[in-house]
Amino acid sequence: MRRSHEGLRGITKDNYVGLPKELDEFNYYYNDGDTGHVIMAIPECLLEEAEENGDLDLFECPFPVKYVLDKGYRIYRNHVICDGRYDVEFGLTIDEKWYEV
Repeated sequence: MRRSHEGLRGITKDNYVGLPKELDEFNYYYNDGDTGHVIMAIPECLLEEAEENGDLDLFECPFPVKYVLDKGYRIYRNHVICDGRYDVEFGLTIDEKWYEV
């Protein structure tokens, strides 16, 4: 499990079919009934703040796998970076159509 999962339950390692090898270590399944297959990634809009903080793990969010594969990503300092809207109060805000449960 990634450090960003510390203290959380209902999360298992996933083996999403067709996933690029470089994303394997970031692929999980959220068993909450709403989220499903995810890639743990840092939203591009939070990268500067994560750098200033120094602990990038704390800024990882569960992006839907389909979203990451469609919208693109990059690997930076052993983390996935993906463009996505993030709200301080509500967290990552991505349309439900991207989620696979």
